[in-house]
Amino acid sequence: MKFGQFIKNYFPECTLSTQQNIVLSTKLGFEAKNELNNILSWPPNVFMIVYSLLEYTDKYRLMVSPQSHFTWDYQKDNKTVQFITAEWLALISIQSGQQGNSTISSFINLEYSLGKVFSSQNFDIDIYDLMNTSEFATCAMYLLLSVDELFSDVDICDYKLENRLQLLLLMRNSYFPSQRKNLADNDCKLGFVTYKTSVPQTGLTLNNLTHSLTCIKPSVLPEVVANKHLKQGYNKKSYNILFLPWPFTIESDAFKPTTNQIKMDGYFGSFDYLPDDKYEPSKFLQAILATLRRCGTIDLIVFPECALSDKTFNKYMITLHRLFDGNAPSILSGIFGNVGSISTNKAKLSFIGELGIDTIEQSKHHRWFLDETQVRNYNLASSLDLGRKWWENIAIDRRHLVTLHTANGVKLCPLICEDLARQEPVAQAVRSVGPNLVVSLLLDGPQLDFRWPGKYSAVLSDDPGSSVLSVTAPGMTQRATGLGHPPSRQVALWSEPGGSAETLKIDEDGLGIVIELEVKDEPMWTIDGRKKVKPVLRKKKHTTVLPRDANIINTSVLSLQTELRKIIKKSGGIK
Repeated sequence: MKFGQFIKNYFPECTLSTQQNIVLSTKLGFEAKNELNNILSWPPNVFMIVYSLLEYTDKYRLMVSPQSHFTWDYQKDNKTVQFITAEWLALISIQSGQQGNSTISSFINLEYSLGKVFSSQNFDIDIYDLMNTSEFATCAMYLLLSVDELFSDVDICDYKLENRLQLLLLMRNSYFPSQRKNLADNDCKLGFVTYKTSVPQTGLTLNNLTHSLTCIKPSVLPEVVANKHLKQGYNKKSYNILFLPWPFTIESDAFKPTTNQIKMDGYFGSFDYLPDDKYEPSKFLQAILATLRRCGTIDLIVFPECALSDKTFNKYMITLHRLFDGNAPSILSGIFGNVGSISTNKAKLSFIGELGIDTIEQSKHHRWFLDETQVRNYNLASSLDLGRKWWENIAIDRRHLVTLHTANGVKLCPLICEDLARQEPVAQAVRSVGPNLVVSLLLDGPQLDFRWPGKYSAVLSDDPGSSVLSVTAPGMTQRATGLGHPPSRQVALWSEPGGSAETLKIDEDGLGIVIELEVKDEPMWTIDGRKKVKPVLRKKKHTTVLPRDANIINTSVLSLQTELRKIIKKSGGIK
C-alpha cells in the first residue's frame, strides 16, 4: 500500500499536495481536516497514523531486533524523543493561547521528523519500502514516542490548568463534544486514539511500545470516564471492594425457553434468564455498615451478572447517594430485563462524575450457550431440553469498553461472563487499553483457578498486567452439583500480575465479601527502554461480612440509615 493511501485510510478528506515543507498550525483546531498541515498539528492524529503504520507493517519489532537500516540507541534516541516532546508542548501552549518566546519556526526536531515522514515524495512509495529506510523508520518512531510521552502526565480525574495540554483537552471537549471518545480528529468509524495504563512486561506486541496512549479498532467503542469520588481516610492508596454475591438462590424456572424462537436448526434453541427481582434494602445497608466498621471506607460495590433489574439497581443507587450526600462509592452490577421479546444483559456502573451522579452501561458482547453438560451441571433439565444446545436470547449491540479512572490511579474495566473468555473483538481492546483492574461479572459455577475464569484471568494478568476479579452468585455455585460436585460457596476469584489466582469463599450466612486492595507504584518498561512507575492493584486480604458485623440490634431500614449517617459524617465522607 502506498503511504498516501494509508494516510487517507484515516483522514479520507485530506488533500495530499506536493508542498515540501510542513507548516504547523497555531490555532486550536477549528481548521478543516482536509489540509495535511492542520492534521499534523494535533499530536494524536500523528499518533494514529504512525501507530497504525507500525501495526500494519509489524515493524515495531525493530526496537528489539535491529536491522542494518535501524538500530535504537536508548540514551541518544530517547533524548531526541524528549526534545520533540518539549516542542509539541510548546506548540500546544501557543494553540491554547499562551504567549511565550517560542515561535513556530523554532520547532527544529519536530518539523524535521514530520518532514521526513510526511514528505510529499513518500506518498507514492510502498509503506514497507519506507519502513526499510533509515530516516523514515527512525523519525516515525520519534514521532510516535514523543506523542506518547506528551500524554504521560495527563490525569482526567485532576485536570491541572497550568498543564497546557490538559487545558487544551478541556477546550477541545467543549468545542468538539462528538470527539470525546477519540483523542484524534479522524472519524470514529475509522478507529480511536485513547488512554492507556499498564504495559505488558513479557512478549513482543505493539502494546509493549507505548505507556500513555493506544489505538483501538473501530469495532469497539472506548468510553473513558472520570470518578470524582473524594477518597476518605489517611491511606489514599487503599481501594476497598464490597462484593455482594446476590442472589443466594436461583430457581430452575428463572431459565425459560424463549417464546418466539429464532428460525434455525431444531437442535438449537434460545432461552431467557429472568430471575425473581428481589429488593433487600436492609441487607444492603447492613453489608455497608459492617464494611465501614471493618475497614473504614468503600470504593466500589459489586454485584454479579444479572443480579439486579434496572429498577432495583436504581433504588440501591439512590439510597447510596443519599447516604453519602454526593460522595458515594461506585456501584457496578449485572442487569437483567427485557425489551420486547429480547432479553437484556448488561453491566451498569454508577459513580460520581463531573456534574454529580453519573451512570454508564456496557452490554454483553457474546451470548452464553448451555450445552448438555452445563444443563446437567446446573440441574436445569426440567426447564431446558437436555438434548438441545441453548443460546442466550440477547441482542448484541455496539461493542463498548468502559474504563473508569479514579483519583488514586485505579483504571477499571467491567466485563460480562463470556466477554472474559472470547478473544475478539473486546479482549484485544482490553489488552491495548491496559486497565489495572478488570471486574468480570459472571453467572457461573465455583470460581476455581483451574476452571475457565481462572485461565482467562491469568492471561490478562500477564498481558497487559491487569488485576482481575471474577465474581458469581451462590445461587449458581449451589446449583452446580449435577456432575457430582458438592454445593460450593467459592464465589469469586482474584488474579494479579506475578501472582497465582486465589479463590474467595463466602462464609455461611455471609452478606458479602470485603476485598481490601492497595494501589502499589511499580516500574514498567516499554521496549524502547522508557521506564515509568505505574499503579498496580495488590490484594491485602478478604473477609466475609456477616449480619452481626453491623453491630446493630434494630435492622430496620430507618435505623440502619441513621446509624450509617453518623458513621459517614464522623469519617468525613459527607461533603
